Order: sequence, then C-alpha cells, then structure tokens
Amino acid sequence: MTIIVKESDLLARRVKAVDKMSELAGGEAMTTEQITEFDGLEAEVKGLDEQISRLRKAQILSAETAQPVEGQDKPKTPAQAKSADYPLGGYVKALYHAGGNVMLAQQWAEKNLGESSPVTKALSTSVAASGGNLVPEDFANQIIELLRPATVVRASGPVVVPMPRGTMRMGKQTSGVTGSYGSEGAKAPAQKPGTGNIIATFKKLTVLVPVSNDFLRYATPATDGLVQNDIVRGLARTEDLAFIRGDGTADWPKGLRFIALAGNLVPSNATFTLTTIDQELSAAILALENANVPMLNPCWFFHPRIKQFLLTLKNSNGFYVYKDEMTENGTVRGYPFKTTTQIPQNLVDGTQTEIYFTDMSQALLFDALALALSMSMEGTYTAEDGTQRNAFERDETLFRAIAEHDFHLRHDEATAIITGVKWA
Repeated sequence: MTIIVKESDLLARRVKAVDKMSELAGGEAMTTEQITEFDGLEAEVKGLDEQISRLRKAQILSAETAQPVEGQDKPKTPAQAKSADYPLGGYVKALYHAGGNVMLAQQWAEKNLGESSPVTKALSTSVAASGGNLVPEDFANQIIELLRPATVVRASGPVVVPMPRGTMRMGKQTSGVTGSYGSEGAKAPAQKPGTGNIIATFKKLTVLVPVSNDFLRYATPATDGLVQNDIVRGLARTEDLAFIRGDGTADWPKGLRFIALAGNLVPSNATFTLTTIDQELSAAILALENANVPMLNPCWFFHPRIKQFLLTLKNSNGFYVYKDEMTENGTVRGYPFKTTTQIPQNLVDGTQTEIYFTDMSQALLFDALALALSMSMEGTYTAEDGTQRNAFERDETLFRAIAEHDFHLRHDEATAIITGVKWA
C-alpha cells in the first residue's frame, strides 16, 4: 500500500523541527545530548527540504503531462507576456514552484518559459545564501530600468555611482585660488584650493510582499507583472520620496529639500501675480547660475497642480504664457520639467507646495545593492493594519526585496527651491 505524503504535512514537520532547534540554540550552553539532538534535527530539516523539493518537482512534471478528461478540451498554454513587468514576476513564481531552490527553479523556468527567457538566464547565474537569492547583475540592471520611469529623480539622469562595499568617500574642491596683481618684484601671495569630502553610506530600503500561493500556483505569465508591480512600485515610491524630501534622519537619505542651501530657498509671494510668478522662476534659475553651477542637465520638479496651473495661465491680453512651451517642448523657461505627487501640495496651511530646480548632472546616486530578493513560506509578518499574520497558516509566500543606496549632490548649490507656493 502506497502512502501519499502531503506537502503541508512535510512543511508542518519542518516548522516543528526548526522551532525545536531555535529552542535548543537559544538557551545556555548546550549539553552533549542537546548537541546530538540539534544535529539530528538539522539533518531532519535538510531531508525534509529535499523531500519537499522532489515532491514539488514531481507535481510540476505531473502537471505538464496531464491529459483532459473526456468531454473537456485540453487547456491552451497561454502566451508569455512581453511586458517589461514580466521578468521579476516570473522569477518569483519559479522560486515558489521550486521551494526556494535556485537549481530547481532554473529547471522549472527552462521547461515552462524557455532557455532564452530572461528569467531562466537570471536564475542560471543567481547566488543563493542564507535562504535568499540575490538578483544577478544582468537582471538587476533590468530592474533599475523599471524603476526609472516610475520615479522622477532616477528618470532625470543623475550620475549613478556603483558602491559595492556599501560606503564611499569622494573628495571634492570647495574653493579655488584667485591670484592677485602686484608690482615688479612684489611677493606673490600663497594660496591653495579648499577641499572637502562627500561620504556616502548605504541606506537600506525594504519591502515585504505576501502573495497568495493560489495565485502563484495557477497564475499565467501574463499576470506575473502584478507581483513585480507590488515589489518595484513599493520600492520606487519610497525611494523617490527620499531623494526629494528625505531629511537624513531615521536611516533615510537626505533629499533635495534638505540639501538645498538657505540662500537657494526662494519664498513665494502669497498674493501671486504673473509678475511674481515669473520673478520666482527666474530667481530659482539665477540661484544656480550665480553659483556657477554648470547647468548641464537642469530640471524642474513640481506637483501636477503646478503643471495644470501654468498650462492655463494667461496674460492680460488673454494669451497663454507657458502652454505652448510646455506642450510642444516639455519645458518651463527653457528647462525640462517632471511632475510628481511626492512633492506635497498641503504644506504649512494645507495649501502650499514647493517647486524644485536642480542640475541633475550634479546629482550622485550611489547604488550599493540594486535588488536582493528572498522568500519564505513559514514566516510571520505584520500587516498594514498592525496585526500579526503567519504565511504558513494563510497559505501565502512572503517575498522580501531589499535595495541599498545613498543620494548626494556634488555641490549643494546645484538645487534651488521655491517654497510656500500657493499657485492654484
């Protein structure tokens, strides 16, 4: 008589064994008997992992050779999605079907997605350590491309500096020599340039995404983008907020708002007119030009409210002031602009917003870790409502993504901000 072993039973035994191992290791120095018991439990967990992997592999093979019952049409294999959202979603699903085992995930991807799939290529070079999987460099580059259109700072062309060791010191010149005139034979004054440092240290950005196992079991490749969107957009939104308005506290990077020098803050006139609006835009531009900022890649950042306001702004003769330039060239006062709701429109009295003008050629984005992805089927997590939930009990898989980076300007003078803007 053949005994059918269920995956849920194996997982339950694994959880029990791991809990016992934690109990033994968490106490005082273990006795000889406890060490023996710990080693036995460790071997049991390893054996269960291998058994679970074999069971899942058998399920995959069984599904591939399944035949429809009489009277039913054989289901068609859905076409693979060609969306840019596909690779990470497929990567996640392959890891799920393989129980986190990269080798089995690669085999699953080869059979179901093809050898030329970016998912298969990524898995073939993945590194597994401590239960996690580091997205390889060629795959990580693809993830960064997906972040850029979702964020205004990355999309504006900052200088991306690899920071493989998580910290970097970059020297910079803070002042230069000037020289002086003198009569024949006069003593030349000694001068030397001033120097300083930019010290970048990685800031860890994480997101935890619980995904229903039913979705992972039965989802088609066309829906893999849903998983990716949860992960990528979750990271992108917070990253962009940090680069714009991060205050440098509580492990956040310092963003443009708190990098800007006091002299580069342009207060907006509460009783605005066309004249004051034009003056304030000019003042922001002039702040950078007065500081000799090279102006190689200047860009405006503001809330969509400001865009709509400027598009409808007319002069006393009834002609649109900025509409033609904005719609035809995508510029304001000759410089490109981007809109984002990450810049609040309800500051101070609930009506104020800010307008940023930054030379992005001076923006330095230090990337220490593009993306690391880990998964767990037994972990406990805190939901958005504050309640504790267990992935095993809810038949979910937890995916955790981590990115590490820092943000600086070569020269703090390279950004100016119009504050207290009430244009509406």
